Amino acid sequence: MKAVKKILVAIGNESSLNRCLNVAIPIAKGLDASITGIYVLAPLPRNFYVALEQKWRKNEKENAQKYLDIAKEKCEQKGIKFDQIISKGQPREVLLEHEKEFDLIVIGRADWGSKLLGSVSNGVVSNSKKDILLVA
Repeated sequence: MKAVKKILVAIGNESSLNRCLNVAIPIAKGLDASITGIYVLAPLPRNFYVALEQKWRKNEKENAQKYLDIAKEKCEQKGIKFDQIISKGQPREVLLEHEKEFDLIVIGRADWGSKLLGSVSNGVVSNSKKDILLVA
C-alpha cells in the first residue's frame, strides 16, 4: 500500500465536516499527512425559488468559506497542515477530477443520514482509482 501523505476531505455541510474530520484528523496525525478540505459549489441552485434570488451564490460561497475555516482551525489545533479547495460543478465529477493529487479521499456516505450510499459517494466509490474512506 502506498504511503498516505495527502488526504482530501469532502465537506458539504456542518454535519459532513464534523463526521469526516473526526475520522481524517487522527489518520493525518498518525501518518504525518496533510488534509485538504474541498467544498463544491452547486452549478445551479437546488430549487426555482432560490434561483430567483441573486444572492444565492454569495450565500453558498460564504457557507463554503465558513465550513473550510472551521476545518482549518480544527486541523491547526492538532498540528496538521490544511489546504482548501472551493470548486464549482457536480460534486462527484469535481472530486474525481482532484483525486489524482491525493492518496486518500474521505467522504461522507450520505449527508441525509441514510445507511445507503448517496449519489455523490456512490459515484466517487464506483469511479475512483484512489483509496476511499466512507464515513457514516
